[in-house]
Amino acid sequence: MLDIPSRVRVHVETLPAAQNDMGVCDAFEQYAPVGKPDAMNAPHPSKVAGIDSTVPSPAHTVAPAPAATDTPPSPSSNTQNTPETAPNAPGALLQDRLAGWVSDLTTLHELTERLARTDALDEALQELLRAGAALVGARRGLVVLEPGDGLGPDTTIGLGLARSDLGHMETVPRGAMSYGQILDGAPGDEGGEIVHPDLFAEDALDPRHREVAVRLGYAASYALPLATDAAGRLGAAVWLYDEPAEPVERQRHLVGLYARYATEHLARVLEVERTRACMTTIAEELLPSRLPRVA
Repeated sequence: MLDIPSRVRVHVETLPAAQNDMGVCDAFEQYAPVGKPDAMNAPHPSKVAGIDSTVPSPAHTVAPAPAATDTPPSPSSNTQNTPETAPNAPGALLQDRLAGWVSDLTTLHELTERLARTDALDEALQELLRAGAALVGARRGLVVLEPGDGLGPDTTIGLGLARSDLGHMETVPRGAMSYGQILDGAPGDEGGEIVHPDLFAEDALDPRHREVAVRLGYAASYALPLATDAAGRLGAAVWLYDEPAEPVERQRHLVGLYARYATEHLARVLEVERTRACMTTIAEELLPSRLPRVA
């Protein structure tokens, strides 16, 4: 008998018996050529449900998709823009308009909240000037408070204007100034607003007004009345531009809405100021700060 190593002999002799119990994958592996003896002792990965990674894939397996290239596919001749992707689709225009409305409402809400937190007349007038300047895109302005009932108080407050600047403006004839035309009942533009987009281009501009405008460095103005049906006429607000300019329709609409709300708020603050002044006068009369000397 030939001298055959035991492990090889067992491998050959047990082949028919092993074929009856092994799976298909194990049979393929068993019929593979026997390599070196040391290689047969190498550990094999565990098999689950007869699956072996060494078995080649079936012939009907779908081939992998080709790798994508950087070259974009050529557009088809019959491709058309859908309404959703068209540059000027109605939906996109509507979304832009709605976004603009939401932004305007948010701005008005913030500005009116700031105004509502004021409880003094001077503070409310300053806030009115700041908010109006932000809405119309101006840098300076002034508000003239002259209640129509004649009970006062009458005052003038400026934004970005010193007291000397306001004094120079008071030297201009009242009828030549925008606030004077509003307070004296001169007819203005629609809605009571008076716009001077380019003062130096107006031939009918008052000479003194021209001198003051050159001295103070403003070239355009936009004025609004502070008046409502409930509050009556309280005064006028004027915003000044450094260069020839005027607010657009959207800005005029926003500042008009704000001015109506501000007028109602100023009327309430004005009533409180008058009540405080009246109470102070009564207290001074009833309880004088200095008693008369008794002889």
